[in-house]
Amino acid sequence: MKKKEFNPEILIDNVFSILTKIQSNPEKFENIFTELFEEDFQLQLNEINQLKNGLLKGLIISVKDLFDVKGYKTRGGSKFLNPEICLKDAECISLIRTAGGLLIGHTNMTELAYSGLGINPHYGTPLNPIYKGAIPGGSTSGGAVSISLDISDITIGTDTGGSTRIPAAFTGITGFKPTQDVISRKGVLVLSSSLDSVGLMAKNVELCRLGYEVMKIKTNIKKTNLYDKEADLIIPTNFGFEDIEPQIKSSFDTAKQKLAENGFNVVEIHVPALDLYKKVPLWQFAAVESQTEYFEAYNDKKHLMDPNILRRMDRANDVLAVEYNLLLNIRKKLIKEFNNFLKNNFLLLPTVTIYPPLLEDCKNEPYYDEVNLISLRNTTLANYMNGCSISLPYSKDDKPIGVMLNGTTKNDEKLLSISAKVETVLSK
Repeated sequence: MKKKEFNPEILIDNVFSILTKIQSNPEKFENIFTELFEEDFQLQLNEINQLKNGLLKGLIISVKDLFDVKGYKTRGGSKFLNPEICLKDAECISLIRTAGGLLIGHTNMTELAYSGLGINPHYGTPLNPIYKGAIPGGSTSGGAVSISLDISDITIGTDTGGSTRIPAAFTGITGFKPTQDVISRKGVLVLSSSLDSVGLMAKNVELCRLGYEVMKIKTNIKKTNLYDKEADLIIPTNFGFEDIEPQIKSSFDTAKQKLAENGFNVVEIHVPALDLYKKVPLWQFAAVESQTEYFEAYNDKKHLMDPNILRRMDRANDVLAVEYNLLLNIRKKLIKEFNNFLKNNFLLLPTVTIYPPLLEDCKNEPYYDEVNLISLRNTTLANYMNGCSISLPYSKDDKPIGVMLNGTTKNDEKLLSISAKVETVLSK
């Protein structure tokens, strides 16, 4: 894909055209942003115009409301935080700005990023642009919708258990979760210090790669030969297909067949590390670590919190210190075992095994909990294994699903390389 040439007049026209669309059709664009960065659009445009180079020059970037942006408040989709205006950008956002990306606004999200559904009672929930009346997926909900509706070229989000890949699958776009420490999290609100990653969504792999190239910490990148033996695409026989809707299974099988017919070595085998992984109480990470991070608010401002999020934080009270430390130790062993097994190959899975539920249905608490668990089940694997992962859109009968590739720790470069090839096949 050829990157579009920068033209300041076109960029400013695009920005103000977007603002006009949002203002003139509020129902369609409702709840995507918690705030727009209108006050400094002209300043940004002047700075971009002076740049000689820049990988993102001319691209519009939306930013999840977990990232500090100079001159604005970081609310984390909450009402209980009382933030000051930020004096500087988060480190990764500063790199986006330096590369010529125009920051358009903070996007809506699940409070504190603590759910895979994208629902927010404080700022509203952006509706899914593809599936009428359905949730957009989360937690990076507004970011995904901003891409799906062509408001932004790239959106910057976080991914603790699937928060860039679930909404990507639900809205027919591409979502990329790099290895955790490849992109700085300084200046980003925390959900789970063990599992949080900075991720991206866009319409295609190339735009995700551009954003990744700008934000990555080069000293944390694994040196890999992209021209090594072509990787196997491994479908685990013991993980990833529980609770799958028949039409999603059919679409995934068709995608699998297309890949095999186009030269990919697709194999279906038992992955031993996943047997133990399925028994791990993954919920303990976010419950314990988020309650620790927001302990004062958890005790003093519960009335201001989304009840669905509060209920998840409450679960930390049932975790013993010994249990949590055992959880950390088991994770180290499983990461090593998983990486040794997978090597430079990639897992191939459906991103999510259900279509996006209706927003109205999610008002039922037991149903919310059930679909949230199912939505997160496949994607959380990459966070736990500290790997890299990408969700690619595949559409059959005009109903897009996500096809997910998972790689080992710091194998991000090779994942992006093979994903571009997979994308070409799936788009035929």
